[in-house]
Amino acid sequence: MSFFDLINPFSYVTPFHADGDATEESVVVAADAVEAEAIVIEQIEESNADEETEEEEEEEEEEEEEEEAEDKAPLIKEGCGETLACKSLKHHYDECAARVENGSSESCAEEFLHFMECVDHCAASKIFAQLK
Repeated sequence: MSFFDLINPFSYVTPFHADGDATEESVVVAADAVEAEAIVIEQIEESNADEETEEEEEEEEEEEEEEEAEDKAPLIKEGCGETLACKSLKHHYDECAARVENGSSESCAEEFLHFMECVDHCAASKIFAQLK
């Protein structure tokens, strides 16, 4: 391409990339400015589509690598709630909840906290034993 072809604004378009540098591949030769603009837009759309597919592929690979283990804590806590030590506390909480449903103005917070303390005490050692 000669020097005169480079200075003619209707014979080429040099798009600049995000880093501000024009590359040799980005020079487009066209018969008029409209055709050059259409070619540049097409190239940009193609590069954006390529970037999107690359990003999607990277995300899929990351998801496959990051397979999270199932949280066993809720199952362990549920099992501890059924132990003999915690079962009586759950019974007291259930009785209190029934009284509240029947119109009592009391709060079952104390019964609930005692029950949860028992469950947490039972489950703590079992949960930490499951950690890697």
